[in-house]
Amino acid sequence: MPSPVRIVKIKLPIANTYVLLGERAILVDTGAPGDHDRIIAALVREGIALRDIALILLTHGHGDHAGSAAVLREITGAPVALHAADVDMARLGRNRPFATTRWTARLLKPFVDKRFDPFEPDVVLTGQSSLADFGADGHVIHTPGHTAGSISVLIGDEAIVGDVMMGGHLGGQIRPTQPRLHYFVEDARTVQSSIAQLIARAPRMLYVGHGGPLALHDVARTFSGIELHSKRTLGEGAA
Repeated sequence: MPSPVRIVKIKLPIANTYVLLGERAILVDTGAPGDHDRIIAALVREGIALRDIALILLTHGHGDHAGSAAVLREITGAPVALHAADVDMARLGRNRPFATTRWTARLLKPFVDKRFDPFEPDVVLTGQSSLADFGADGHVIHTPGHTAGSISVLIGDEAIVGDVMMGGHLGGQIRPTQPRLHYFVEDARTVQSSIAQLIARAPRMLYVGHGGPLALHDVARTFSGIELHSKRTLGEGAA
């Protein structure tokens, strides 16, 4: 029987990252540029040796989640995995244009829309992928909308969903367990489909990139039967 996987949350100044602890360790997301020291310190506190990181798995290609991927790959020697539809951002070291879902997002945009060290992913994801080769009993599914290459990680009855949704207000500082649509999206209708897909898979708890964690019943109540629309055009996204 595969070893059970434990999810460890690392809260960074802007976004959350996570570590999957199974037979080996998988780092999910790498924070913004310069966050690598905080991540390494958190790994040390958890007793995780850098050589034990089997994979760096990115939920999407935005700089507040992939911004320290290049340096952490160099430090740990672990391969970096990213969905094919977000590889262009990794290669350029910058976000694609995105739309905002509410006016407060305009205030937050300068803090997350920054350039980062470009890199070439070692593992390019497409469809559903197993994590068994990296020591975890779980798999990755494609959940686009926030970005075209957004993915979610399913581990038992839990899921890490990146920015498919978020928790609370002010980046999760207030009421972090309240499900909300993320501030930024590339395709609002596709986000809606991805949220519906996650609800149908019924993970007991959803871990998000900002705020959280979110209980399934709260997510279902918040998003069931509603239309998700962006309030700006995509042409007004990244600088």
